[in-house]
Amino acid sequence: MLRSWEKAWWGVVVGALTAVLFWQPPAGAVPLDKDGDIKLGVRTYVNARIGTERTHDGVRDPDDPGVSTSATWPRSAAGHLRQNRFFAEVELKHDLDRVRLNGVGPLSLLNDLPFKIRDLSYGLTYRGEGDGIYDWGPKEFSTAREFKRLAQADPPNPFIGPPLFPNGFQQTPYDIYRIRHNLRKKGVHRSRLFQAYLDMKVGDFFFRFGRQLLSWGETDAFRLLDNINPLDASFGGFLVPLDERRVPLDMLRAQYYWGDLGPLSEIFFEGYIAIDNKVGFIPGVPNGSPWALPSQGAPTNDTLSFKIQPSRTFSDARGGGRVVFNLFDATFSLAHYYTYFDTPAVQVFTTQQLDAQDRVQPFIFGINDKLPCPTPGDPTRPDYSNMNCGSPIHAVQTAPRVQVSGITTTFALPQYYSVVRSELAYFKDEPSFQQEDLNPFEFNLGQFTTARRTAAGRRNHGRRLLRDSINFVLGIDRNQWIRWLNPHQTFFISTQFFYKHIKNAAPDGPLYCNQELVDRGICKSVAVRAVDNQTGQVREYPAPNPNRQVLPIYLDAIDFNYNGSVFPKLEPVFISQPADSFLHTLFIGTSYRSGMVNPSFTFFYDWGGAIVYQPALTIVYDPFRFAIDYSILDAHIYKGGSGVSLLKDRDNVQFRFEYVI
Repeated sequence: MLRSWEKAWWGVVVGALTAVLFWQPPAGAVPLDKDGDIKLGVRTYVNARIGTERTHDGVRDPDDPGVSTSATWPRSAAGHLRQNRFFAEVELKHDLDRVRLNGVGPLSLLNDLPFKIRDLSYGLTYRGEGDGIYDWGPKEFSTAREFKRLAQADPPNPFIGPPLFPNGFQQTPYDIYRIRHNLRKKGVHRSRLFQAYLDMKVGDFFFRFGRQLLSWGETDAFRLLDNINPLDASFGGFLVPLDERRVPLDMLRAQYYWGDLGPLSEIFFEGYIAIDNKVGFIPGVPNGSPWALPSQGAPTNDTLSFKIQPSRTFSDARGGGRVVFNLFDATFSLAHYYTYFDTPAVQVFTTQQLDAQDRVQPFIFGINDKLPCPTPGDPTRPDYSNMNCGSPIHAVQTAPRVQVSGITTTFALPQYYSVVRSELAYFKDEPSFQQEDLNPFEFNLGQFTTARRTAAGRRNHGRRLLRDSINFVLGIDRNQWIRWLNPHQTFFISTQFFYKHIKNAAPDGPLYCNQELVDRGICKSVAVRAVDNQTGQVREYPAPNPNRQVLPIYLDAIDFNYNGSVFPKLEPVFISQPADSFLHTLFIGTSYRSGMVNPSFTFFYDWGGAIVYQPALTIVYDPFRFAIDYSILDAHIYKGGSGVSLLKDRDNVQFRFEYVI
């Protein structure tokens, strides 16, 4: 049996041979006809990412050290293959102007229109992608071994096996076949008509209609005004280039060239409307992926998730516009549009059944009714909220329509060989989260808090929070000679500084209750005295702070107290999200031997305490490219802000073989 490091290197060798054998350059030139009206572009690569550190185990179930309740799952050792991505993109562009002018077929009718059409063309893009890790990768990814360990833990996880409490629930068992099938369906192979659009100009108007990408803004790697198209993070998160993660939308895009007006020059207006139901969290990263966020890789049967897309209707349409102009020596743009962000709004529900005192029943007593859950529409309707469906907790993910308004400015500083870029954006109604609303132990049982309990004492759902934010970025690009390092080419240096402020955010308080929170009425007490069921001794247990801005991702799981008894590692504590976050990025690159050898260095620094270093080397021998990069992601604990720290245990080295025409 091959050892893990041998499998990793075989993945590199097999991938490279496949690329050489099947993706040879075409014999002719890129134009496919003698007039050059039809042009073909191809970009394809195969890569191998090999982990250079063991993934973090997270919080263990004390009854079974083999089961992890948070952090990265499945666990993977250093030296194991984490990605073996195959990517192919074929772009065909066809200029139809000559065909139209020659009166070929029905296109001749366009010459009889009362207005003149010019630059008529269409574009088609095929994209195929896949990952071989689920076929020949290490066992944690290529087999169902880790899924079976979760389902067969002995003694079982308290939320997997027999009822934990008297007359308590028992969830529906894992369907290992279904979960594994879903992983392979979403992660092994995808082929699609990626873009398909028609272009034309009429007078001073330009139109593009069809499935397409549209990017506004001036940022790299992270987005502000560039939130029109959703992102697909299922193949490697932000380690995959931004342009490769964008998902096209069915839209109509129009531009109108105005010209000059007083001191303003080169004015044009641009607008779009997109009727499409694609969002970034559907299908999302499947359970078992090496790129799942902390605590979200392992399947769970205590929480049933529903993902609801927007409708393909005008009422749910995305759209907006911008105006772009030059003033003095700068280019400005003003933009406003409606879109859907990649992070969903999350509302957590428990059953609405009542106890003998007509109070909402504790969710831990919710009996598995073994009824099929209805397709969720309005999750608050009675026939939905009274169903257990085999899981005591239901999390409904929806896509609120967010308004984005902003301004961009770009200008050159020739004397410094530099370009300055900036964006200011206001996000209205983006998803927001607090500890108490994601945690049913708080809103349903209210063991530690009093401020947000209903008159009946318990609630069957948390709130669906939306908040506004102010976002800013300042970037500087500069070409700099450093002749003792490279006497023939300049170094390109690009740096960006991002700032985000969440308006009316919950306080950046401590993870657990303290005396100040008790005095303010947020917490009942600093700690709870309860009996440890395993030792029989009375101990003090910390109480989580409910009034805290968070991300919907576990940081920890703490012991849960119910009526004086303690059950270990049940209640989630979520990762804190600061009201103010700061991020700095830096890229430095140059080239040697007439552009054949291209070293670079990328650096991200989240001021919350997370750092990414990525040295890289690309060798170009047209039409081939070979690249190697080493991604080092460092953070002490998981943090909010930019999200850089969420992959802090995924250090890896990537080898990529690419072919481009």
